[in-house]
Amino acid sequence: MQFTNRPYLTKAAALALLIFPGAVAGAQFRGPQGQAAWEPPLAHMHYARTRDYHVRHLNLVLSIDPATHSAAGVVTHELAPLRDGLRKIEVDAGANLTISSCTIGGVSKPFTHTGEQLFIDNGSALARGQYVSVAIHYAMPGGGRFGGANGAGGWHWIDADPNQPDRVPGFWSQGETDGNHHWVPLYDYPNDKCASDEIVTVPEAWECIGNGALISDTVDPANHTRTVHWQMKLPHSTYLLSLAGGELDIQKAEWRGVPLYYVVPKGRGWMIPGSFGNTPDMLSFYSDKLGYKYAWPKYAQDAMIDFGGGMENVSATTLGANSLTDLRAGLYPMASLDSHELAHQWFGDNVTCKDWGDIWLNESFATFMQMMYTTHLNGKDAGDFDRDRAERQYLFEASRYIRPVRDLMYSDKNQMFDSHTYPKGGLILNMLRLWMGDGPFWRGMGHYLRTNQFTPVDTKDLEKALTDSSGINVGPFFDQWIFKPGHPVLSFTWNYDQGAGSVSVEVLQQQDTSNGTPIYNMPLTLAAIDGETGAVTRHAFTLDARDQTFTFPAASRPGAVLLDPDHSLLKQMKSSGWTPDELPVILEHAPCVVDRVAAANLLAARVVPPFQRFRRGQPRPQPTQALTDANARLIAGALANEKSPLAASAFLTILGAGAQEWMRPLFRSQAAVMTEPDRRAAALAALGRLPATDADVATERTAALSDTEQYSVVEAGLRTLAGWNDKANLDAFTHQVAVRSPGDQLAATVVSALTADNTDAVLPVLTLASQGSERAVSVRADAIKHLAALPAGDASVTAVLVSLLKPSNPPVLAVDAINALHTRGDKSAAAAIQNLASETRDQAVKDAAQKALADLG
Repeated sequence: MQFTNRPYLTKAAALALLIFPGAVAGAQFRGPQGQAAWEPPLAHMHYARTRDYHVRHLNLVLSIDPATHSAAGVVTHELAPLRDGLRKIEVDAGANLTISSCTIGGVSKPFTHTGEQLFIDNGSALARGQYVSVAIHYAMPGGGRFGGANGAGGWHWIDADPNQPDRVPGFWSQGETDGNHHWVPLYDYPNDKCASDEIVTVPEAWECIGNGALISDTVDPANHTRTVHWQMKLPHSTYLLSLAGGELDIQKAEWRGVPLYYVVPKGRGWMIPGSFGNTPDMLSFYSDKLGYKYAWPKYAQDAMIDFGGGMENVSATTLGANSLTDLRAGLYPMASLDSHELAHQWFGDNVTCKDWGDIWLNESFATFMQMMYTTHLNGKDAGDFDRDRAERQYLFEASRYIRPVRDLMYSDKNQMFDSHTYPKGGLILNMLRLWMGDGPFWRGMGHYLRTNQFTPVDTKDLEKALTDSSGINVGPFFDQWIFKPGHPVLSFTWNYDQGAGSVSVEVLQQQDTSNGTPIYNMPLTLAAIDGETGAVTRHAFTLDARDQTFTFPAASRPGAVLLDPDHSLLKQMKSSGWTPDELPVILEHAPCVVDRVAAANLLAARVVPPFQRFRRGQPRPQPTQALTDANARLIAGALANEKSPLAASAFLTILGAGAQEWMRPLFRSQAAVMTEPDRRAAALAALGRLPATDADVATERTAALSDTEQYSVVEAGLRTLAGWNDKANLDAFTHQVAVRSPGDQLAATVVSALTADNTDAVLPVLTLASQGSERAVSVRADAIKHLAALPAGDASVTAVLVSLLKPSNPPVLAVDAINALHTRGDKSAAAAIQNLASETRDQAVKDAAQKALADLG
């Protein structure tokens, strides 16, 4: 599961911890009363829930009524007691649900529904191991958008909104961690697994996606309903049960005999190729790497409105519709999210943690597999940046609190979904791969999956599978990296002994061990870079003490020495350890792109924050503070030879912040690299920091008018032209405003780029941006606000704003248009405002009109 701005969720606290842990640096996270949330009394030990019975099969028959935000049905559990003497069946059932009747073996039974628990009294003891059918008739009464009568989580209604024309109605469920019992009574904990059938009735024009294979899809014309039957024969934890439905566009495909469903809100089908076109490649990559083919009978990717991030429901991942994109946004920009959720179909869905204290078995693995796929899709440099970003994110959190990755001591399960579980765990698995070797590691993962398929697991199951399959005792690795908190904090210095022809490197482990963090025993690579040839020579050692000195031969003094040159280790460096003399060598020749960019940042006297979010793994440098001409020329020289487009774009951004005329030829040459959009976009932006020339205007116009280049390239051209001479390039702005793009991002860029110009020259562009039902409302609103700033008394501007005073327009835009006319003092618009006020039913429009009319007369 990945989170981004989810509208409800019991995991909202977990997302807050990911971004704003809110704790004292170097200490445990502290709760409202000052106690440590990972220590008693707030925290306590958690273990897998004790089960009274095993559910073999769950059958759900549900009728959904979107008009009343309600649903009703019957869920039947085929279950067997695990011990003798069981008389009462306890089922998780949200307080928002209404239970009408319960039967056991077809016989009506008394029941008690108290809080979140339903107790069904059989009267006599049920036989251990003997399966019985337990049926619960229930309803989820009408309520708000978030499900039941009391607004409980687990279910979300999507309603149409006049202010959002592209918002089509529908619904989705959300089970992790324990939300599903708010819409269907069931055993809501991950340590049991069952097969399932979902027979769901929705409006006739709607689609509905569930778990497993589609058995039937029938329409009842008389009642204007559609009933779908989804069947999952393979066992899965009940938090992975899901439904997603509504007015949807569905495109179907196939991978090695497995049906694929690409599901998006109606009207957004054009974004399917750019969003999901590489799903078959992901399935092949994971299946082949693991030696374990995707196991489920289909795979659906359901992009739903109001959903944030992604959730790995078994065979039917739910994703946020706002993540949808197209092929001009880059090489599958959704790949990070998509690959993370797909990896869960193995790690989290096939093998599932028994308790949330072992959630790393789900989320760390999905993060690791995502990192592996990033490297597969975008290359080594993108993979290196991805891991560097993960390390920064973890270290940002670790400055506030540390805990073991596998941790049974916590106060609330949602706290476990943090940067220790996601990025730290993912990086640790990558280290495990490197330590074991690719062959033993991947064979071990396949063995782990085959041995434990379709069952709940804990960390010891993984440890045993890896050791059994490889003969390598992974226990010591797990002990220091998984079961203990913290990370290595390293510093190093080096000296060259010319007489001995050797380099000595002193490495210190400086982490605080009083909190349980160990002195690590781990492989360490040191590398020497020849200052003349740039050749890199690696030397392998074992780091296992607090203070160690390592020696390796060198015929001459190295130009630079690197610790962990390939960024294989999860670590915190007290400092880079690099001297000013080493920076030019590292800038040119370091084998890892992260170090080359770091050297450029240091030469530019930039302070890089401990963690910042990146787009596609690329750093976004802060403004250059003190880039000297000499250092600028060093970076420019490195740029001319830099093969990585990610590093090149970072270098260009640094140079662009302090652009000088001598850099123009370099910027031009980089802008001409048509095959590398990141490099080209950064070069176009850097050129924009210099005065315009006819040749450069032509280059920027080629980008700004393109209908085929990546959006980042087009946007760089648009912004540059706006800064140079927007009036002379209105054709480019007008053209791109009309081009369809995800989220209307091109039109948004145009409106934003023209913000500084409040002359009539931009009126045609703003007029176009403010019109059209297909246009994003946010873009139209920004254009209207810009129109308000154009010269007062201009009748043409008044005419445009008055044209927006229609009941058919989203009310929010009508309010913006009224406010714009009010701000401009356009008395001639009073009649049009009055007419709209008398026609509209929207109170916000009426209020804005009344206020404006009071002043305009």
